[in-house]
Amino acid sequence: MLIVLSDLHFADSSSNSLVGHEYNHNLPPEVYTSFFNEIHEFIRDSEIKEIDLILAGDIFEITRDARWHKDHLRPYLHNHEIIEGSEAEARILEIIDAINRDERVNATLEVFRRLGEFFEKPVNIHFIPGNHDRLANASVSIRKRIQELLGLEANGALFDNEYIRSNNGNPRVLIRHGHEYDRQNFSIDLRSWSKIPLKIDKDYYDKPSLGDIVTTEIAAKLPLIFRDFYTDAAIVSRDELLVIYQRLIDFDNVRPSNALVNFLFTTPGLNKREVWRIIEPVMVRLLDDLAFNPKIGPSLIDFGQIKGASAMTLKSVLSTRLWRFGLPLWVMKALLNPISKKSKISSNLDIISREQCLHDDVSTIRCIVSGHTHNALVELLKIENGVETYYINSGTFRNVITSTPNMGDFGRLRSKARVLIFSPRERNPEYVRETGWSFDFNSRYGFGAPKETNRNEEIALDNAVDEQ
Repeated sequence: MLIVLSDLHFADSSSNSLVGHEYNHNLPPEVYTSFFNEIHEFIRDSEIKEIDLILAGDIFEITRDARWHKDHLRPYLHNHEIIEGSEAEARILEIIDAINRDERVNATLEVFRRLGEFFEKPVNIHFIPGNHDRLANASVSIRKRIQELLGLEANGALFDNEYIRSNNGNPRVLIRHGHEYDRQNFSIDLRSWSKIPLKIDKDYYDKPSLGDIVTTEIAAKLPLIFRDFYTDAAIVSRDELLVIYQRLIDFDNVRPSNALVNFLFTTPGLNKREVWRIIEPVMVRLLDDLAFNPKIGPSLIDFGQIKGASAMTLKSVLSTRLWRFGLPLWVMKALLNPISKKSKISSNLDIISREQCLHDDVSTIRCIVSGHTHNALVELLKIENGVETYYINSGTFRNVITSTPNMGDFGRLRSKARVLIFSPRERNPEYVRETGWSFDFNSRYGFGAPKETNRNEEIALDNAVDEQ
């Protein structure tokens, strides 16, 4: 049986914390313990001899980390540029160790390492790097450290970029991270390929992408510039600064992605003009940093595959720094909204449909699984001669900030998705009849409202404290 998990985004929570304000986006280990308890109960009476846990990418948040901004080093390097004993390798190992020091992450990884004892049967863990942990494959020492954390044999072997489960020698299930289908987060635009092979050349995975720059130089950097500009002391003492700072470090959790600007401008207690007054000087500094860095412009053009007039325009904007004369709101929208059209949950299906295995007359692939988008779903791809082929998105284990249809308000959910895939010899508890293969998919969203406080009680308590 296969269990597929993706997009856990284990991160170092200390870098964003302020005095008296801790922000930990890692889910508590109890969430994972409960998850595996449910699976254990579900399959308890099934004849399943061993379990394969596929960690399908973006498990470790290596790219979005404040440590990349303490000097000249950046994560958008080709994996081949990171050699043993280099400064870049040391930085990656430093980030991985910081992630592991997080109390929640450390406890969750211990849950993973003890799954064999938990299920009382062999559990094999397979790690597939995603776009946020692409650098996990950069060197032997880095791979050994990841293997140690996951309880694998620390031999430094390369991590595969896909997982293929076969039955009687025939490929049955294909699992990718899913950034392959996203032209901003993969080094080649697969829309230009007529067919996508089961195994994509490793060099495409080793190269940086446009998303690496966006994540590092915008998403990860905005909170740092905000803190530098206003100072930590001012942020924690002024409610309007604190709430905007919280908004900035929450960017990665917002869905859909093109709701980022709305999310910022719907900051509670502030109107759009007040938000812009606070954020504009921070955005100016961000743009200046982009313009003054001689590598940014060429990297944006190269990774983004920008050509012709568009490339010339980008060079001109960066060289002239037009924002010196005032920063229009539309510039900020263009920076923060990488998606110009309304997001669609199934928007990558046109690329997934190019998978070679969907077109081969003799293909035995019955299921394609990926994550990356944080949108858990199941789609029927085709039926041929009565045989069904499905696509499953494994969603995310993360707090998700979701918007109303008009993107005018935002709520907070906890997202979990369960993907179990059974081989022909394994009985799926959902079926009495014998199945050739099967899967169990369960997408769960949880909501816990913050405790409501009576304002009169707060005032009375404050007065009591003052009197003492």
